[in-house]
Amino acid sequence: MNTSSATIAQDNSTPFEAQGMWLLRITGVLCAVLGVLELAAAAASLGLFGEEFVPPLAEAMLSAGFVGIAFGALYIAMGIFGVICSKAQNMAKIQAAMCILALIFHVALLIFSFFGDGFSYISILLLAIPIMYLLGAAQNIASRSIRNTAVAYSFIAPNLIGFSIFTLIPMGFALALGFMQWDLADNSFIFVGLDNFMRMRTDHLFWPSLRNTIHFTAITVPLTMVFALSLALLLNNQIKGRAIFRSVMFFPHVASLIAMAAVWNLIFHPSWGPVNQFLVSLGMEEGPRWTITPWIIPNLAFFTAWRNMGYFMIIYLAGLQGIPKELYEAASIDGAGAWKRFIYITLPQLRFVTFFVTVMITIMSFRVFEQVIMITNTDTPGSGATMMVVHIFRLAFINWDFGYASAVALVLLALVMSITIIQFLIQKRHERDY
Repeated sequence: MNTSSATIAQDNSTPFEAQGMWLLRITGVLCAVLGVLELAAAAASLGLFGEEFVPPLAEAMLSAGFVGIAFGALYIAMGIFGVICSKAQNMAKIQAAMCILALIFHVALLIFSFFGDGFSYISILLLAIPIMYLLGAAQNIASRSIRNTAVAYSFIAPNLIGFSIFTLIPMGFALALGFMQWDLADNSFIFVGLDNFMRMRTDHLFWPSLRNTIHFTAITVPLTMVFALSLALLLNNQIKGRAIFRSVMFFPHVASLIAMAAVWNLIFHPSWGPVNQFLVSLGMEEGPRWTITPWIIPNLAFFTAWRNMGYFMIIYLAGLQGIPKELYEAASIDGAGAWKRFIYITLPQLRFVTFFVTVMITIMSFRVFEQVIMITNTDTPGSGATMMVVHIFRLAFINWDFGYASAVALVLLALVMSITIIQFLIQKRHERDY
């Protein structure tokens, strides 16, 4: 596109494209400033001039040496293209390509600096500049399909970058750390292969924690489903004060876990708790001690089911309200009672909801942590309530054995994924049957 056509494009540009031009100009200036600071810091690291001439903000740049020079030159070029060529639509694709390259370069340097020295959280905030630049370039692209795609990715980019930095990268680091030993004294990593996984055979807490977690999950999943479905069936009827009862049932899910655990411990106190006093009044000599074996796992399971039943009740209510009323009317005409309507209409119609609820409760049960600490109120390892996540926490943040803790976490991840895959396969088989 020549100069005259660019002028015409400017005169006939839509408000959407005009916003892109101004966004390119503003972020182009910011990119140029960022590139100059990075270039100055990198040049100072090579000894080309004294570090006292480097602006203070240059200390927050990502890289030094020739890599920093290349990084700074890329941002300066982006700035020049953004300011001078903000009106030319034929340059927008080049600007977008340069910006994507800069984003990849930026994230890569963030990863390397995280494991080395010189990492700064200011560098994460600087990612906003190329993202805004990409949005401006996308708005200036003539092709509507390409422009819409680029705009969509530019809006997704902030969340994707945050997810990558704070979730995806730590997960990858934990995966690698499971095969290493992290010496915190000199911050060095030693590759040990499968040694961390072999240690589990002799770990006197690993197998009890795995057994307790499976035991807890086996009780919690059906218990929560029964409580949630029962409440949903009850509160799906036209009863007085239905909205209030729904809110009351949902309250434990959003209330403070610390407060609920404190009240729960008072209710099940072995000496003067109302539950044990009631059992003694029935003729029992002494009430059970609910925070030690063998009662601690059922105690935690009931507490977890009570806390989560309101949340899954809402999900079941949504499923119940989606069942056509004509099915119940036809069944009533045929003489089907309430139980048969429940077995042959309600449960089959809720199979997808039940599948979702089962998967979610299973995953939540294997990740149980807070209520174990709050209900048992003990930091003693080897107690009857030692769960997998609690064991991982103690290994990592009490024993500072991050390598072995990561290996145990990987085993837990593999176990949860295997069970989830089995659940999906069973669900798919049931779908074929229907």
